[in-house]
Amino acid sequence: MRSLPGVLALMALAVSIVPGTPAGAAFSDSQCAEASQYVNAFSQLTQADPPQKVYDAAHAVVSAYDSCQKRQLSNGNVEPGVHYAYVRLASFGVVEARALLALNRPSDAKGVLETSKRFASEVYDWRGNMTATSGSDTKDNRKSLYYDAAKDILDAANAMLAKLNAPPAAPAGPAFTPAPKMSPSP
Repeated sequence: MRSLPGVLALMALAVSIVPGTPAGAAFSDSQCAEASQYVNAFSQLTQADPPQKVYDAAHAVVSAYDSCQKRQLSNGNVEPGVHYAYVRLASFGVVEARALLALNRPSDAKGVLETSKRFASEVYDWRGNMTATSGSDTKDNRKSLYYDAAKDILDAANAMLAKLNAPPAAPAGPAFTPAPKMSPSP
């Protein structure tokens, strides 16, 4: 349970990416309608909720955005559709990984972080490759609309992976204390 405050802080970040809605109104995701109910359920979590409940809610949101990104991709809507779904999936994935750590499941958390990192990297590295319409040979190399969010997710995932991959801390002193040497008797 040591990382539960971190989970809750990231929950706030993940939900804050949601476009503004009036207070008390249910969230409705216009790009990924299939995720709306899961984001609404996730937003009802409190600090008192156990890590398993946080994990279950985050995992449901990640699954919904995974379905959305596949649909957006099949429609050819890479920017902004697929990238939006990738960023949402990856941000909730980091929350899911933190909940897994709180449940003492570091190997599962590492897998989720690697997946989140992969999706965020896709958005971070993307550049529009459309030829400018002015008739010149210049390329439009704009970054994704979600570039900054993808960078934040990459930073969070990389920091967590670094901690997971770090060697365990060495003990402060020797593992055993040698017995004192006896002086010879006269």
